[in-house]
Amino acid sequence: MRQLGTQHILLFRLLRDHFLFLTRRQIERVLTLDTRTANRQLDWLVSEQYLCRRYRVDTFTHFQTPVYYLGRVGWNAAGCLTDDYKKYERDVAARRERGMRHLLSVYDVGLKFILNSRVRRIINADDGTWQQNITFGNVPDCWIQFDGGEAFVEVDLGTESPRVVDRKFQNYIEFKQSGRYDSSFPGCDFRILFITTTEGRIGLLQTITTSDDIWFATMDEFLKEPLDHQHWYALRGFYALPAVSKKEV
Repeated sequence: MRQLGTQHILLFRLLRDHFLFLTRRQIERVLTLDTRTANRQLDWLVSEQYLCRRYRVDTFTHFQTPVYYLGRVGWNAAGCLTDDYKKYERDVAARRERGMRHLLSVYDVGLKFILNSRVRRIINADDGTWQQNITFGNVPDCWIQFDGGEAFVEVDLGTESPRVVDRKFQNYIEFKQSGRYDSSFPGCDFRILFITTTEGRIGLLQTITTSDDIWFATMDEFLKEPLDHQHWYALRGFYALPAVSKKEV
């Protein structure tokens, strides 16, 4: 008889606290398993109702790569109230497929930080903080506080025009220069990690960048290299995130 292990519990916590759902590839990173073993684990977790699948029907490719969220048994194992499960299921079902590619890309970034550093806090785009308490013209993909400091994260799929991105940059800069960032996040570092598709896209956006607080990297480079790798390109050169300690789970 199979038993839950430490990595399973970690997966349940991540789905409870940070991610509405995850793909098989993302779950492989959490469970630290090869693809074949991870597939067997997922089949077992689904059969025991620790996880459920949601199929994506916008394209055939996406239909072949469902996302996974907490099943009723996993929900209870994560310490959640049984009465709250129906709302959670509705939230999963209500997520529109049109924005799912971007959301899963943001989850890739958050997962990298969580698995490779000590994350203290993540404020994601759905958090009411950005509408109720802190408004500056942008809704960040997330703000993250980890053992290497703090940063806003913006994931760019190359679909926004330079004019739209420039307005976003200006909103961030004005937020800092006005002193409102220091009031909202006292004692915290200010930087924007802008993760995009290609080096060509970075080159284009660099022409409208006026602040050294905006750091660029491609998604491929970010996911491939260590978290403190010196691959962030900014106005005055290349930077690395401050040294981070490997998280023990």
